[in-house]
Amino acid sequence: MEICPSDKCTGCAACQNICPHDGISMKENQYGELHPEVDKTKCKNCTLCINICPVNNQPVFNYPSLCYASWITDIKKRRICASGGIGTVMAEYVINKLNGITYGSRYDDNLTPIMTSANTVEQLERFKGSRYVQSIVSNTTYKEVLANIKSGKKVLFIGTPCQIAGLKAYVKNDYENLITVDLICHGCAPTEYFNKEVKYICQRNKLSGITDIRFRGNDNYNYCFSFWKNNGENNHYEYMERASESYYLSGFLLGVTLRENCYSCSYARPERISDITIGDFIGLGQQVPFDHSTTNVSSVMINTEKGKSFYDGMSKNTPELINVVRNYQERLVYKPSLTKPSTRHKLNSIFREEYLRNGYTTAIRKTLGGYVRRQKAKRIISLPWQVARLVWTNAKRIVSNVW
Repeated sequence: MEICPSDKCTGCAACQNICPHDGISMKENQYGELHPEVDKTKCKNCTLCINICPVNNQPVFNYPSLCYASWITDIKKRRICASGGIGTVMAEYVINKLNGITYGSRYDDNLTPIMTSANTVEQLERFKGSRYVQSIVSNTTYKEVLANIKSGKKVLFIGTPCQIAGLKAYVKNDYENLITVDLICHGCAPTEYFNKEVKYICQRNKLSGITDIRFRGNDNYNYCFSFWKNNGENNHYEYMERASESYYLSGFLLGVTLRENCYSCSYARPERISDITIGDFIGLGQQVPFDHSTTNVSSVMINTEKGKSFYDGMSKNTPELINVVRNYQERLVYKPSLTKPSTRHKLNSIFREEYLRNGYTTAIRKTLGGYVRRQKAKRIISLPWQVARLVWTNAKRIVSNVW
């Protein structure tokens, strides 16, 4: 039984959550992508799964009414956030001021990214940062969200656009106490690729006790594949690869290892699926002057009246939050995620052939070996020039201070 065309399936798990007979499970296909599998012995042909699937139904999209360049001034709170820390302060507001609950992505004890809940500020620390990998929605995630909504709780759900679409299809009604926030999404690499890469790196470098893996941050490890021990204040760095020298990150960023549906994503468009959209403000200040630092600033798009009311209330109660109104067209200039899906790299077919023969770890290194070696060589060659530029810059500063 095919719930939707396999090349369009996002793995959102709405079908799994809606099945009243517990007859659908999410299984990896031949390329490691999660897809629904129907147990024929349990299926009653009720077609609830087909009818709820967002691929089979055109979701409602809204064009943003407002666009902000936003960031929080609390450097300590923002340190391991992906950009401006907007997801963090929204979640804190829901938990602290509205006595609500937040859903988002974090790692479980096996370092597998999952979509789950937080109802204390302490739990939010594990939700910070970008995860360039598909976070798994369980067979109860949407059920729990709906139960919390119906109990009167304020619920904030932060996820990829396809996860928002899955949730909205499942809950059906536009509940006033549900706020949905989608991320500007480049696409998702299958969870299996991430798990295999982490296992390989830990074994090769004899790493143990790793509790966090980061891709972004307001620190020296931005756009790095970095491994950390412990959580909270005691986090310390164990291992790092630069984005261009990381097989996993390079495959993701180049468009070599994304899920098949990501190359034809119907959510990569100016109109948005959620109440609020957040992501990096790429291109900020390049066409229209910006009077602040443009480093790691978030773009915040307000897509619905409900989203505006929530964001206004949150902003008034968050003194460390800065919002600067910008024209949405400024953000749309820099592609592709807000205008079209990510482009399939020409090496994608080679990677997939190798994957079928040898699995992820060998396939990604055979496919991108030449690219990664060239990136490492470029860095080594440019190192003397970088040192010379740093010395020259410091020398000019010293001379200027003396005079």
